[in-house]
Amino acid sequence: MSSWYVFYQLLRRDLLAFRREFGTKFFDTLCLFFTNVIVFGYFMQLEGAHAGYAAFFVVGAIASFGFVEIVGKVGVLMADLQGDKTISHTMVMPIRTEWVFCYIGVSWALTSSLLSILLFPAGKILVFKGLHLADVSYFRLIIMFITSNLFFGFFALWLTGILKDITSLNSLWLRYIAPMWMFGGYTYSWAAAYQMNHIIGVVTLINPMLYVMEGMRAAVLGQTGYLPFWGSFFALWGFILICTWDAIRRLKKRLDCV
Repeated sequence: MSSWYVFYQLLRRDLLAFRREFGTKFFDTLCLFFTNVIVFGYFMQLEGAHAGYAAFFVVGAIASFGFVEIVGKVGVLMADLQGDKTISHTMVMPIRTEWVFCYIGVSWALTSSLLSILLFPAGKILVFKGLHLADVSYFRLIIMFITSNLFFGFFALWLTGILKDITSLNSLWLRYIAPMWMFGGYTYSWAAAYQMNHIIGVVTLINPMLYVMEGMRAAVLGQTGYLPFWGSFFALWGFILICTWDAIRRLKKRLDCV
């Protein structure tokens, strides 16, 4: 039995389990999405935001929803590592140790993408004429969407590796998620930050969330006004590779893998 076959069966098992809770999770995601778009996309225009801000915000909101789920995914795996360690049952299967951790990251990426992909038609309905489908580069959108969710999956795996125990979850949102989200172009473009202060603009380039936002907006709204699409794309893959390598190294050490 090859590692590829076991890898596939593990993903299939997770997706079948996810199917049973998809309805509830998607409804929760849709509620949060609707609230964010109405408040930030429309109410902010009353405070002086430009006319196309609703479409701008919708794309960023869709791009970031996989990031919102990171805390929950990290919490579940941390609880298992400190509790029953059911991951040990997976690791005794005929599959390489590295592939077990990669399977977890890919599984998390798949579930987050299945939830967020349906937000595109919902977003189009909410902004209607504000989102012009003629401006969308579908090829770029597809590869950036896949890349972004892979980043979320393996970034969550990396966070699991660096946190000491489950009590560290208390600071996960404050130390990692919230700063990356707020300084990652969620409500503004990198060009706006750079125009306000060049130093701030340059410093924020170390934030991978910025490349998620800029890449998705460049693919959906057009390249003008955003970081070069391919620069964002390859920067994210750099972060994916680094997170994957370090996460595997840390988790193998924690689980005393040979």
